[in-house]
Amino acid sequence: MAEKSAEPTTLIVYCHPWEGSFNHAVLEAVCAGLARAGRAFEVCDLYADGFEPAMTREELARYSEGVALDPLVTRYQEQLSRADRLVIVSPVWWNDLPAMVRGWLDKVMLPGFSWDATGAGLAGKLQHIERVDVYTTSSNPTDYMRERLGNGIQGTVIDATFWQLGCGGGAWHNFGGIDASTPEQRAAWLAQVEGELTEER
Repeated sequence: MAEKSAEPTTLIVYCHPWEGSFNHAVLEAVCAGLARAGRAFEVCDLYADGFEPAMTREELARYSEGVALDPLVTRYQEQLSRADRLVIVSPVWWNDLPAMVRGWLDKVMLPGFSWDATGAGLAGKLQHIERVDVYTTSSNPTDYMRERLGNGIQGTVIDATFWQLGCGGGAWHNFGGIDASTPEQRAAWLAQVEGELTEER
């Protein structure tokens, strides 16, 4: 397990291909809130980095050894090792995180780095990550996703995957019904996101 850095640091994993998107505005609100709170942070911009989420045949052949063949994966692991908090900012596509984020999990969370096999489940090695927050936007209303579509991001991503990896608790924050939302509603949610992060000093 990586040692926790002396100064609290947040790693933001951002996933959206268009800088004019509402997701990019969410990223800016997250950064602004953390800056106002005096927290150091790094941004991992998957599209800007040209990250390839699909695992290659060569990568899979070395997977069980925990070997990273992609230099970006090595860089992302170094960033994650410096952090004590993780924030993911992305859209919801078909009731889940996009393939780019799923690929980040597949390729970065290598055995030996983030988990060890025990024969009775995984032994997570990311205990230095004290909290995971996922900020998303969706066409579906948030309550509908929680109550009718299985609450997958909170249940599978945060409460299962990151829990297995040893991370602390976390929460899913979603702006639902974006297609029918007004500029005022979107502005209010951005202010709420920034305000909540600012208050977490």
